[in-house]
Amino acid sequence: MSVEYITYRKIDKQKWDACINRSQNRLIYAKSFYLDAMAENWDALVLNNYEAVMPLTWKRKWGISYLYQPAFVQQGGIFFSEPLSEEILNTFIEKAFSYFKFAEITLNYLNDSKLIAKADISLRNNFLLRLHKTYSETKQTYSSITIKNLKRAANAGLSYHFTSDYLSILKLYKKLYAERLPYFTQDDYYNFSLICKKLSEENNLIVRKVTNSENELLAAAVILIDRNRLYNLVSCITQKGKLAQANYFLYDQLIQEFSNSKFILDFEGSDVKGIAEFYTRFNPQNEPYPFVKVNNLPALIKIFKP
Repeated sequence: MSVEYITYRKIDKQKWDACINRSQNRLIYAKSFYLDAMAENWDALVLNNYEAVMPLTWKRKWGISYLYQPAFVQQGGIFFSEPLSEEILNTFIEKAFSYFKFAEITLNYLNDSKLIAKADISLRNNFLLRLHKTYSETKQTYSSITIKNLKRAANAGLSYHFTSDYLSILKLYKKLYAERLPYFTQDDYYNFSLICKKLSEENNLIVRKVTNSENELLAAAVILIDRNRLYNLVSCITQKGKLAQANYFLYDQLIQEFSNSKFILDFEGSDVKGIAEFYTRFNPQNEPYPFVKVNNLPALIKIFKP
């Protein structure tokens, strides 16, 4: 058993992506094209001949290299096709933090956070709604608040639209939430738009919007497709949209569109109370994942802030 640190230029992208694609915990964020777009730098830990892998997304400040969580990348950690022993999982974690003394990163939902010693660990919400049932069956599980707000939306003259204009939705998202996401840079938005462009060309991007009777944009979502998972990466709503319950209408229409299918709607969080409450009103399952903070720097530079 050998877990090896491999620098970016030596990573075999073909073997890497094959490992991610066959993983039990396959997630789009770990694919090489996604990491290439969103990570400032990334190296890897690799078990034997790419039997399991862990991306190491890193930056450098004041001469200190540290692990960080890139924008639009919800989960990282160890990806594997066959269950790994506690010893191997520990080897991945210990090796990662031997190379990087400071880290603020996420693992993924199949990585056991109990294996990590001497770290500040919290669990983050991630809500999933399986869409294999008929729409009427799924709707029966909605909360009473959702049903009431859908009735209000029905009286607001709302329309649901298919569109390919992800750029205008990203622009609105940035305008509405820039203060909430101060660490998202202009480069992050541009790089994510390149991901959207690639997936759109492959017919793996969904862009949906809601307008009122005056054709004003009220709510929208940009959703990435990877195998059977719909990633709700970008979602935005205007003030008028809130008054018209446009978000309830948007996601209800999306659920109706993809009901009775193989897909899972990944709401992408959240730990923000109001957003979490909104998603839970569609009766999804919570599949939490660990967020890890490690600071093993010498005492004199413990105050290091990336």
